[in-house]
Amino acid sequence: MRPKNPEKTTLFPIFLKLAGRNCVVVGGGRIGAQKVAALLDAGARVTVVDPSPADEVRDLKSSGAIRWEERTYVSSDLDGAYLVIAATSKPELNWQVVRDAHARGALVNVVDVPQLCDFYYPAVVRRGPLAIAISSHGKSPLLAQRLRDEISGQLSESIGAAAVRIGAERLRILRTHPAGKKREQLLRDLVYPSGRIEGSHDV
Repeated sequence: MRPKNPEKTTLFPIFLKLAGRNCVVVGGGRIGAQKVAALLDAGARVTVVDPSPADEVRDLKSSGAIRWEERTYVSSDLDGAYLVIAATSKPELNWQVVRDAHARGALVNVVDVPQLCDFYYPAVVRRGPLAIAISSHGKSPLLAQRLRDEISGQLSESIGAAAVRIGAERLRILRTHPAGKKREQLLRDLVYPSGRIEGSHDV
C-alpha cells in the first residue's frame, strides 16, 4: 500500500542494477533523450515510445542501441517493463503512464513532476567505481547539483583507481582470511591505514 502522503516519507537510498532490464521511456524529446542515455550507460534494454522523437533518439535506433516504437503510447508498451520514464509534455498522458506502470509493478519517474515519481534522479559524482549520489527529495534539483559540483571539486581523479585497487585487495583478504577480528582489521586498514579503527563489520 502506498503512503497517503509520500512527501513526508523518508527516501530509501539505493543503487539499482539495470543491466539487461527492460526500461521504457515514453516521450523522446530532448529530456527524454537524456534519460535514454543514462539508462544505456547503466546497461538497460531501452524502448522509446514517441511518434516524432529527437534526432538523438533516431540515431540510437539506427545504431541498434534502442528499440523505438514510432507511434503514440498504448498501455501494453509497459508489459514486462522494470522501470518507466514519462517524459512527455502532456499531463493526462503522464498520469496514464503512471497508472499503467503501477498496475504492472514497475517503478516510474515523471520528469519535473515529483509528486508522481516513485524515485528521483540524484545528482551524481563519479570517480571510476565510486559514486556519490545527492538528492533533495525533489525539492531543489539545482541545490543537489551545486553540492555535487562542490564535492566533485574536492575529490581527486585518482580516487577511482584507488577504489579499484582497494576492491581487488578486499577480495584477496576475504579469500585468504577466515572471518574474525584479524580479517576485520585488515579490511579497515585498506581505507584507514593510519591506525586501528574500532568496529566489527566487513567493509
